[in-house]
This record gives sequence, C-alpha cells and structure tokens, in this order.
Amino acid sequence: MTSAIPAPQPDGASLSDDWHTISEELLQGLVHALNNRVAALSALVELATLGDERSNLLSGLPGEIAQLHRLNALFGLLPQRRADGEALDLRAVLEDAIRLHEHHPRLRGAQVMVTFEGAPGAVRAPRWALVRASVMLVHIAKRVAQSAPGQDAAVRVHGDGETVALHVATLAAPPPDLAALAVRCGGRVIRTSDELVLSIPSLRELRRREREARGDGSTS
Repeated sequence: MTSAIPAPQPDGASLSDDWHTISEELLQGLVHALNNRVAALSALVELATLGDERSNLLSGLPGEIAQLHRLNALFGLLPQRRADGEALDLRAVLEDAIRLHEHHPRLRGAQVMVTFEGAPGAVRAPRWALVRASVMLVHIAKRVAQSAPGQDAAVRVHGDGETVALHVATLAAPPPDLAALAVRCGGRVIRTSDELVLSIPSLRELRRREREARGDGSTS
C-alpha cells in the first residue's frame, strides 16, 4: 500500500543532498578523472619526445582515447537540455546513471546491485531529467548502504506493462528535487513502508492513453 510522502525518518544515512550538491560533487570527480587522463597522455607524449622506444607508446594511446570518449559522454549527461520527452530504455538510463555516479568523490567505491522484475519496457521522458532522477536514487541507495558496512547499494527495476519503476530501500522522504524531476518525467515519487519508488508510465501505456484521448479504441 502506498501513501503520501511523510516527514523524513532516520535510517542511518543523511539524505539531505539536493541535485545541485550531487552534481557539483560529480563534476569534481569527472574533472579529477579528466586530469588523470590528460596527465597520462602528457606522459606518453613526453616519452615519445625523448625517443623512448622501449615503451610501446602506440599500444597505450587507443585506451587513453577511449577513456576520454567515455568521460566526454558522462560530462554530456550533466547539463539540463531544452528537450521534449523521448522514448528511453530505463535500464540503459540507469546504467548511465551508475557509471556517472562512480565518479562521486565520497561514494565512488560503493557497488550497486541492480535487480529486474517483470518486463521493464520503454518510457517517454526528457533524457536529462530521467538521468538526474536515476542518479539521485543511486545516490540515496549508496548513502543508505554506507550506514551498513559490507552491504551493497541496491536498486530494483520493476515493470508491469503500465508502469516502469525504480525502487530504493530507505525510510527517508525523497529530496524535493527528486519529486520535481519525477513530475518532469511524467511520473511521481511514492513511498511504501520501506522504499522510495520512482514510477513512470510505460511508453505502451502512454500510447494507449493517447489513442483513448483521440477516441481510437484500437489496440494495435
């Protein structure tokens, strides 16, 4: 049974971080990773300049370039875009969110265990908003796990045909930013007795509603 969002309850983790705080920390982590890659490339160039033939310089270059491309893609997830909703695979967005959060300075070492239930299908949402909401849930899951040493952060993905949802176990109320992002995605944040749930209508359900609004009763 779901209920209106109650006042925050302690669960061993401070969940007061808003999106601004989280994104600033992620940016710091990404810049640190970028500096490491630049330093590695600079070292390769220096060795090449010195004529060090003992080091296989060219073999290391593709790997460094690939890491730069990955970092560039993660940087691209942070800005807010002026974009309408698009069809998105929530599982793929969650993977992006987890990779992005791996650069969080305080929580990058925490592992995230993802489980799937039902048939989570596509949703329609602005990519930037869904990424941010997913990052915030990953952040909450890691903060909760931080209070229980040896326990991995856990995110559960559930789909029932009508909705696709991300579940995170916590007794705390959601940050206001998370609730606002859920609305921006066309969904909502609800809580059960022990979880926060980001619930979004499936793309299939949205299309059914659109057909119904047009007076088209077909099911194809």
